[in-house]
Amino acid sequence: MDNLRGYFAALPTPFTADGQKIAESALGDLTKANIDSGLNGLYIGGSTGEAFLMSVSERETVLQTVADAADGKTVLMAHVGDPNPAVSGHLAKVAEKAGYDVISAVPPFYYSYSFAEITEHYRWLASQTDLPFVIYNFPALSGVKWSAANLADLLKLPNVVGVKNTCADLYAFEQLRRAAPDSILLYGFDETLLSGLGLGADGGIGSTYNVQAARILAIAKAHNEGRVEDARKLQSEANALIDILVSVGVLPSLKYLLSQQGIAMGACRPPFGALSKEDKKLLDGALANLV
Repeated sequence: MDNLRGYFAALPTPFTADGQKIAESALGDLTKANIDSGLNGLYIGGSTGEAFLMSVSERETVLQTVADAADGKTVLMAHVGDPNPAVSGHLAKVAEKAGYDVISAVPPFYYSYSFAEITEHYRWLASQTDLPFVIYNFPALSGVKWSAANLADLLKLPNVVGVKNTCADLYAFEQLRRAAPDSILLYGFDETLLSGLGLGADGGIGSTYNVQAARILAIAKAHNEGRVEDARKLQSEANALIDILVSVGVLPSLKYLLSQQGIAMGACRPPFGALSKEDKKLLDGALANLV
């Protein structure tokens, strides 16, 4: 499982100009660009990928297109989470057939399922393939909140090897690290990556890795080498960009920056709004600081 420890770009999904179709050529270009950046792998079909704004067949297309473009050159994690367990199970099998290395999923949301119900869901979903399974903990968006003890219990399920932890509670993260010392914990907030690494994260998964991979890898290197001040400076530089993305809207601005760098991403699907001229001007100013 050592290949699951590292840094993974959470891929956005490019659409055609009218937003009606997956822009498969651009998706292939984005996949190859991230591989060339030196990142350890890709996280496909998650929040950054607008998964819940796509049909099941579109999600299948994304999974297969990335697998074809990657051609076995990097580690691929397929996010298959969905409110409908049947969709999640189907997509897990699609990913396994396409050659993915890992399956991941948010819990089923909207209905207030009990922890026991979610545990049984994960037990079932993790059994649908022979691949290792990574739980996606994102309480701010899923609405599902777990304690460190809950997550530690989920990590005991068959095939479950780790957590993609996009949660701002650093105390709970450290508690989880203590409770599950051998599990893979991947940190999900780009803006506090250094904090996560300091508390024992095995790497990270992030959306801004698509445009600042070199800086992310430099943060990790500085941390690993004990160069604390260098790591802090690099995190601050990363956050200066993130501040702009947050002010404009992370997903629309991420697509705009990638488009300006030569990968035609299109816009986000409704109900995401279009960027204004002022937004684009602000993002154009950020381009010079990308590394």
